[in-house]
Amino acid sequence: MNEDLINNESLLVKLCEDYYLNDINISELAKKYDLSRYRVMKYIEEAKEKQVVTISINSPHARNYDLENIFKKYFSTTNVYILKDTEDVSNQDLFFSKFVADYTQSFIQQSKIVALSWGDSVFKVIDQFKKTQREDLVFTQFIGEIGKYNSLAGSTRLVQKAADCYESSYLTLSIPLYIINDTARELMSLEPLMAKTLSTAAHADILISGIGTPSSIESVDSWNNHKNLLFPNMNECVGFLYGRPFNDQGEFINSEDKTFGLTLKEVFVINKRIGICNSKFKSVACLGALRGHFFTDLFLDEKTAWKILGLIKE
Repeated sequence: MNEDLINNESLLVKLCEDYYLNDINISELAKKYDLSRYRVMKYIEEAKEKQVVTISINSPHARNYDLENIFKKYFSTTNVYILKDTEDVSNQDLFFSKFVADYTQSFIQQSKIVALSWGDSVFKVIDQFKKTQREDLVFTQFIGEIGKYNSLAGSTRLVQKAADCYESSYLTLSIPLYIINDTARELMSLEPLMAKTLSTAAHADILISGIGTPSSIESVDSWNNHKNLLFPNMNECVGFLYGRPFNDQGEFINSEDKTFGLTLKEVFVINKRIGICNSKFKSVACLGALRGHFFTDLFLDEKTAWKILGLIKE
């Protein structure tokens, strides 16, 4: 490709259309236009400088700092980020996911290993990730599979999806979240593939998770059919986190832990543990998680935050 063509404005337009509108990553653009990845990025920057492409940021994602400060008085060990409600109710869920994605990606920028849970909240946030390139980054599961292997929000799908956004690698745990037989669970953790994933997850810089409720047990037949064996002390349960049930005082309540994955001790060694919740129906679970210091950073929408404060006052 000659220099005249490279410097041609039409090439810059085509590159930017593919990159910004068609979501074609840098590596694929390099192959398509027979350029190095460095040159592709250079031309995209040049297009911005020449205003061939302009980028505007519309931010309906204002934080409620006053409300955040109230939370800080109650829960000083957790950074709480609260998205203000907007009049555009139909897009509130999307705004929240973008809000969390922007902050989360800024945290990931300083990290090398990211551990992911499963669930719709995490899926929606990853769905709003901006594509970038980080070949040194690793996304990994840290607990077993939810049991819905065809679900877009399952653990394996999520680590794959996140890694695709960064053109990076990922590690999976192709095993159920709960294994009743203690010996089987221990032996499986020693299998080379499992051991590699667990070892990597134990050294994660960031962990990202949603919050489950007791009703989530009913969503998976194998859990629901064996809940007396898996969760013998469920009377006080208000939520699930890291695969384990906990009460409203922030105490994990299952004495016989059947979870396959990192132990709670290993989870709490991870420096940054990010929680995501924009459902006021999970406010009791969120309050328990805050009392237990389960997260270092928690993202909430305004309605959920006010509901949690109401519970505190009660």
